[in-house]
Amino acid sequence: MTWANTRMNEETIDASLRSLVDNLADAGVVRLAADARDRYPAELSQHVSRLHDALSNLIQQATESRVWRHAVHGLMFAPLFKERDLTPPGSDPENDDDTPGNPQHRTIWQTIADHSRKVHGRRIGFSLSTTTAWMTTALIGCWFVGTMLSGFANRATIGSATDTVAKLTGPLNPTQSLQTLVDFDRQMDTLEIHQRTGAPWATRFGLNRDHALLGALWPYYTEAAHRVLVGPIRQKLEARLHQLASLSDAEIASGGDAQVQAAYDTLKTYMMLAKPERATSAFLIPQLAATSAPERPTNSQLSKGNWEDLRQQAITFFANHVGRGAASSQVAPAIVPDNNLIASTRQTIIGVRGIQNSGDAIYQQIIDEASPKYPPLALATLLGDAATQSSAGSATSRGLFGTTATVPGVFTRAAWEERISKAIDEAGEQRDVASDWVLSDTKVANASPSTLKAELRQRYFDDFARAWTLFLNSLRWQPAPTLSATADQLTLLGDPQRSPLVALMNAIAYQAGTGANAQSLSDTLISKAQQLVGTDEKDPSKQAKPQLAPLAAAFGPILRLTGSDLASGAPSGGKGNTPPAATGDLSLARYLERITAMRLKTSQIVSSPDPDAIARLAAQSVLQGKTSDIADSRDYASRVAASLGEQWSGFGALFRAPFDQSWQVIVQPAASSLNEIWRTAILADWNKTFGGRYPFADSDNDASLPEMARFMRLDSGVIAQFVTSQLAGVVERQGDRWVASQGADSGALTIDPAFLNGLNKLTRTSTVLFPSGDARVRYELRAEPTPGVTDMRFVLSGRELHYFNQKQEWTPFEWPGQSLENLSHIEWQTEQGGMRTALDSQGRFGLIRLLERAKVAQQDNARYLLTWTPDTSQGIPLKVQLRSESGGGPLDVLQLRNFTLPTRVFVTGSQNTGQRVSTIGLPPLPASAIAAAKHAAVPLPPGLPGGRPLPDEAMPATTAQASGQRATLELAQAKTRTAEPRSAKQTAAPKAAISPLATTSGLADSPSGPFGHALRLLGDAFVF
Repeated sequence: MTWANTRMNEETIDASLRSLVDNLADAGVVRLAADARDRYPAELSQHVSRLHDALSNLIQQATESRVWRHAVHGLMFAPLFKERDLTPPGSDPENDDDTPGNPQHRTIWQTIADHSRKVHGRRIGFSLSTTTAWMTTALIGCWFVGTMLSGFANRATIGSATDTVAKLTGPLNPTQSLQTLVDFDRQMDTLEIHQRTGAPWATRFGLNRDHALLGALWPYYTEAAHRVLVGPIRQKLEARLHQLASLSDAEIASGGDAQVQAAYDTLKTYMMLAKPERATSAFLIPQLAATSAPERPTNSQLSKGNWEDLRQQAITFFANHVGRGAASSQVAPAIVPDNNLIASTRQTIIGVRGIQNSGDAIYQQIIDEASPKYPPLALATLLGDAATQSSAGSATSRGLFGTTATVPGVFTRAAWEERISKAIDEAGEQRDVASDWVLSDTKVANASPSTLKAELRQRYFDDFARAWTLFLNSLRWQPAPTLSATADQLTLLGDPQRSPLVALMNAIAYQAGTGANAQSLSDTLISKAQQLVGTDEKDPSKQAKPQLAPLAAAFGPILRLTGSDLASGAPSGGKGNTPPAATGDLSLARYLERITAMRLKTSQIVSSPDPDAIARLAAQSVLQGKTSDIADSRDYASRVAASLGEQWSGFGALFRAPFDQSWQVIVQPAASSLNEIWRTAILADWNKTFGGRYPFADSDNDASLPEMARFMRLDSGVIAQFVTSQLAGVVERQGDRWVASQGADSGALTIDPAFLNGLNKLTRTSTVLFPSGDARVRYELRAEPTPGVTDMRFVLSGRELHYFNQKQEWTPFEWPGQSLENLSHIEWQTEQGGMRTALDSQGRFGLIRLLERAKVAQQDNARYLLTWTPDTSQGIPLKVQLRSESGGGPLDVLQLRNFTLPTRVFVTGSQNTGQRVSTIGLPPLPASAIAAAKHAAVPLPPGLPGGRPLPDEAMPATTAQASGQRATLELAQAKTRTAEPRSAKQTAAPKAAISPLATTSGLADSPSGPFGHALRLLGDAFVF
């Protein structure tokens, strides 16, 4: 049984089998009828009918097999062997073929053979060649597929890394930069894992480039990590170190051991970044994480938790790849350290911890053992020792300068020579010295005794210089409020025999020679002999270089002022009576000469009949840049202070302080004198001329324009002449404005802001009002049409503007004009009424009075709209436009309404304008003198016992009053001489006129000689 279709369903198979059963049954009946033994078709029909379901399932399964689909073309039933045996052997095949009931076996098999040639079969059973072929094919296919997969995978890896690098190098905000850096870290970490454990099979097949890719990515990671991660961390660490270096040892130690350890860990972290070979990830990761850098931006879209997670990942990867213990052979970028910051931080930590290494322990032990034996050295003790050494008598800094600081006793020359040097020599024999690389770059593990000794000596001298630097920089000048007290200070300071400054410099020079090798007597004799016979070496390169003292470099600027020998370290002023010699332009001797010159100048001012006037002339000479002893002395003191350098800046300020104070006490009387000149010469005349006159007051009386011009002219006015002559160097003109000068000397004077404001207001008004010297203001008016007004007439100083709603035109005017009437008023006519007039004003300021009543609105830089409403019942405004050649024209004169001239030029306090008597050690007047002065016509001057206080803004006394005060004081002194004959015998009254300031200064000199100091000052002034 065959089928034309090889793909059949179950229904077709069942139908074919039923048809076969029926056909076989029919054929079997026919054949049984012919031959009862021919049972084959009938039995086959019976067999097929019985196995119908099994055959149907078999065919269906064969056609729908999941392993191998079979094409079923038909179903063949082969006869049993016993059926073939029943055929007679000698029967004719042709007859058999002709027999209708017998099966034609040959035809059946031939059909099957023909059909087999058309359908390809498959081998059944094991075949080596087939298996080999299939395995080879499979292997080639797998290799091809693996190569393709590897190519795509490696290409994707390289492409992803390229995209990440491109993104990192592009413009990104901080959030995107950190996210991209973390992605980059993950990619590099994946590549490193592939290197250690092997790449996945899918990325091999000869195409893996992980090693080369990792090497190519490291430079980009270096740059990105430094920009995104290391840079902010470094800023945080350096900020901490700067803050740490600025704190004192006590402030750091107050936080306990935890704060000290935190400071040490911060420095160690910074050093690990600077030296990757010493880095350890276990220490770095928590330290870098504690910096909170980089900080989360306020506008970041990431939450704080996500940001912190990304930051931790970036820090972990960086710490694992810096220095020793890194996961790869590559090294992450190292920062360039700030060596000065490291050094200062080390010193701070060492100062708190007290130990840098075991060498420090030895040094600290030496200092601790010597400290109880040498108490701290105060300034008074230092000056007393210096005075004793120089045999110059007592030297005290009381009243000149002082400090509460002290020098540790171990850092003195006596301590070095008696104990410290010997202790260092003994400690130099120790060899066991270990170092801490965080606090010291020097490896001294195997240091020789000489090396340890040199290090201990160097550290001692460094601490020695540091202690004296702190002490000398803490010295502060004690200010004196008056000229007489300042003169007393300069007298003591400039005396070479009693000056505490000379004693201090001698002491410094002596202490600076600590550790210097003294030249032996034999060496000195040999050197002198060579100089005498001329056999000393002429070649400078072969001459023996002098050995500098250990402290010569630190104290060099100070020693140069004293003229000390830096090579030998033996200061010339250390012992003996000779003061320091002047060597070079800058020296202590010349500085004392400048002090003496300043003292003579202040003494001249104090002893003059009018100290304020002399002080004013001296101050003006300095401010105007003229040659002056004051200016030269201040400049010399500044040069001396600058020569000491930044290290001794505080000590250098001590050299400038006497001159700065002298300038201050000279300037304050000068300011009072200038205020007095302003009040008497300018303000009094101004008030007399313009008091109660318009526009300076609400009055019908007008001010005189010629008088205003006399005061207000820009170049030749009284006020301008005062400013240019008396205030030169203090106030300068910039265009049409007066401003305070910015010179170094003018800073001691405080100009009253009201004075500058008033001066500038007068200048602006004068520019418009007096353009060529006389009052002449040109302006133009143009009327504006007003609904309901048919006619307007403005009469101004003899000229008028008539407007009756015709074409608008500008009409020129001039103020104050040439008319003698000087009448100003407004006339107008409305539709319902006749001509009306209002706002009448007479006088030269009639126009200004009229403008004062107008409502002014500025339209642009040149035009102003003036509006009057003379009839408030109707509310009709009268408008006119005004324009002038400069500014607001006559409107600028309104700035002078109710203007008052300032009463002072400079701001002077009660201490500066009032009390002029030195209060330092001032003995009281005898009771009889005070009682006699109280009954005099004029009371005691301000500042004396029983005298009235001087108010801040009180007007100075006139010349007659000052003479009366001097007469009263002389009367009191005469009665004092009568009451105290012993004092009269010791002191002779001077014949020259003595100012109250000089007299009181003389009284303050000593109880036994009230005029002794004044006579000495006068003598110095005559000599000067």
